[in-house]
Amino acid sequence: MTLPDGQSFGSMTAPLEEVLPFTSAFQAVVRLRSENGEGFILSDEGNPVAAGYQDDDRALRGGAALEYLSAEPSLSSELSRYGPDEYALALAWCEEGGYVIGEEETTEPGTGEEHPPDADPGEGAIPELDREALNLVLSQPGVKAVSAFYEGFAVHSVGAADFERVAAISEDLLRASSRIAGDMEMGALDQIILETPGGKLIIAPVGDLSVCVLTKANANLGLVRIALKSLSWRG
Repeated sequence: MTLPDGQSFGSMTAPLEEVLPFTSAFQAVVRLRSENGEGFILSDEGNPVAAGYQDDDRALRGGAALEYLSAEPSLSSELSRYGPDEYALALAWCEEGGYVIGEEETTEPGTGEEHPPDADPGEGAIPELDREALNLVLSQPGVKAVSAFYEGFAVHSVGAADFERVAAISEDLLRASSRIAGDMEMGALDQIILETPGGKLIIAPVGDLSVCVLTKANANLGLVRIALKSLSWRG
């Protein structure tokens, strides 16, 4: 047995402390590569629960692996979300192999069962996107402002921009684009990008909300996409 694959939602190159916040809303595995070796972090809502690292000179587990990976200035990371069953399997594998960090994580009851089964992002109650959630997107390089809309009104906003006048138009644009994607048999719509020489505006559906992200022209859209995918799994 090895770690379950999970549902991949992005990759990035950054220090570990900048990677883990992308997993703060769910359970996940982060597969890591350094210049000389590779490893992983098992994350429970952004908290490292287990870790491993191996290269030609060392094979580290648990806290020692976490300490080593945390000291690396840059890591190539692949992020994958776990459902409750996958997380339970991953945790059992880590416990058996001695990868768990600290006794409290090993004995915590119900770790893999506290989260409800995954729901379709478009169904159910409106996702609760608090300021902390939007700040994850705002913190990405080049992002100037972020806002979440519902029924034509901006319900949450962070950063320096006034989204009130474009809320309803943005929602209409998402609906029209979703129809186009369906007619062209392209699958479900992930996001729309409006680009000008002065910057970019990303509009994405997040459950029953619509999220707008205003960025500079040189923004790292890959990191923005990962952050938006993280938002879609909150709540």
